[in-house]
Amino acid sequence: ESPFWESPFWESPFWESPPMEKRNVDILTALHAQILRPLSLVTRRILIAGAALVAVTATVNCWAPKAQAQSSDEPKPVAIVAINSIDNFLEDADFVGSLGGIPDVAEKAKPQIAAFTQGLDTSKPMGLVVNMGAMGPGGAICLPAIDLKQMLAIYAVFGVTVEEQADGGLEISAQGQTVYARQADGWAFISMVPEMLKNLPKDPGKIIGELTKDYDIGVQLNVQNIPSQIREMAITQFKVGMDAGMQPKAGESDQQFETRKEIADAQFAQLERLVNELDEVTVGLALDGKQQRAYIDIIYEAVAGTKLAEQVARNSDPKTNFAGFFQPDAAMMLSFASQASESDIAQIDQMLAAVRNQVRTAIDEEAENSSDKEREAMKSVINDFLDAFVSTVKEGVMDGGAVLTLSPSSATFVAGGLIGDPSKVESGFKKLTELAKEEDPKFSGVNWNADSHKDVKFHTINLPLPPEEKGPRQLFGESLEVAVGIGDKSAFLALGRDCLSAVKGVIDTSAENQGKSVAPMEMTVAIQQIIEVAASLADEKDQENLQMVATMLEENVEGRDHVRIVVQPIPNGARTRIEAEEGVLRAIGMAVMQAQMQAAGAGEY
Repeated sequence: ESPFWESPFWESPFWESPPMEKRNVDILTALHAQILRPLSLVTRRILIAGAALVAVTATVNCWAPKAQAQSSDEPKPVAIVAINSIDNFLEDADFVGSLGGIPDVAEKAKPQIAAFTQGLDTSKPMGLVVNMGAMGPGGAICLPAIDLKQMLAIYAVFGVTVEEQADGGLEISAQGQTVYARQADGWAFISMVPEMLKNLPKDPGKIIGELTKDYDIGVQLNVQNIPSQIREMAITQFKVGMDAGMQPKAGESDQQFETRKEIADAQFAQLERLVNELDEVTVGLALDGKQQRAYIDIIYEAVAGTKLAEQVARNSDPKTNFAGFFQPDAAMMLSFASQASESDIAQIDQMLAAVRNQVRTAIDEEAENSSDKEREAMKSVINDFLDAFVSTVKEGVMDGGAVLTLSPSSATFVAGGLIGDPSKVESGFKKLTELAKEEDPKFSGVNWNADSHKDVKFHTINLPLPPEEKGPRQLFGESLEVAVGIGDKSAFLALGRDCLSAVKGVIDTSAENQGKSVAPMEMTVAIQQIIEVAASLADEKDQENLQMVATMLEENVEGRDHVRIVVQPIPNGARTRIEAEEGVLRAIGMAVMQAQMQAAGAGEY
């Protein structure tokens, strides 16, 4: 979605020659569309950078021996894909089956699996290793094979043929495709290119096993094991492709084009920095039957001594002055605390300046039916809020959070945090309410300075809810209460039932826990509370199913019903873990069963 991905970099000379290079680009494009887009911007950039470098590495086999000068013949892994043992997956199958009320899944599956895994050691992991040694790039699928020929013989009925080569290797063909294999020291190595079987790790089990200790499936990119000249070439070609694709769009003004170009240049500078300063990137998925959970880890480690490593170290033990938002039993809670370097601040400031121009242009184009005065007022509101954000960025600290409490008859939301210049928030809010008055004569207006607590003064609004809005009225009452709090160095937004009491509680707890150590970012969602509220609001058709799920969670999981996202510092890096607890997994299993039953009842299953 960013300008970087709009550029047709496969049209540059680097991507024109053999078809394999074009396929690498197709793979990267699909990776972005299906996997990376939902992730955070920073995570996407890290993964894109690593994946692109592996793709580039795979295209340089014809010249890499001349271009590289490694100090050792020992292969250096560039990329590792690790898959846990078949035995481990059978254990996971039992865990997954139990979530959906299906017992003994592994026992039932063992005969079929055994029939297709003869010759394999099912107690060991398997994977793919791409390495970079003195003789150039190499890589192969690594299988723990007791007898490779026995394993391949099973697949003869499917048209798989095996021909032994003079060097003892095997040529395996099926449906017009050919791969090459050899066996050594209890491992079978399989590759599409026979030359890549000459530069392999001596003990792939050790390399793969480091990932499968923690994950069922793991992918690791060792960026610094890619020779510097290849990394530099990748960066250059990406820049060439980006510049080639950076052309004015139809109907785009000069100012819009320049703004888009500035953002693209800033993004490229970040990407270049990541390529040069990242050491490792790891993505791992695990099903944990013992602790009844599933999680995905995204880990990055910086090269020691780099600016990226310094930035990570700056956030190794973050402190918050807004600990009142840390409420793990709430329906949703978010807490964040981090510091930014001077270079980060300058870069964010540059990007915000570009965003400001984009917003102004968008208002001019989209608000065609508004008067010049109204458009200028909209711009002024946005400018105030952006000024408040810029002032916060320049403080070098991001600190705050949000919390949502729910019940079938109540909903309250509070958000807030550090603001460099809270007066800009207040100014923008006042201008916004003036616009609201002009657009809606029935707008009741704002109760300015309606209340105060410690250094925070509150402005409140009561928005009547129409009688036909039964759902909102059930949660909020006859009117929606809104409060905006402005402190000396803070701002808050609260809405819902008793929202003033809720935000005052956050302020009090925060005051009692100043400088509390927290994770750089933590967010939790409790699905039981959400499903209970959804059931209370649902129509008769869906209410029964939702209530069944809510009852199951209440009776069986003892509060282990959270989706949790946590960023934790590690040496020279950070780990982002997305975790689903037992209740979430059981709710998914029950929802699938209900869908199957409904489909069967409708004759679709």
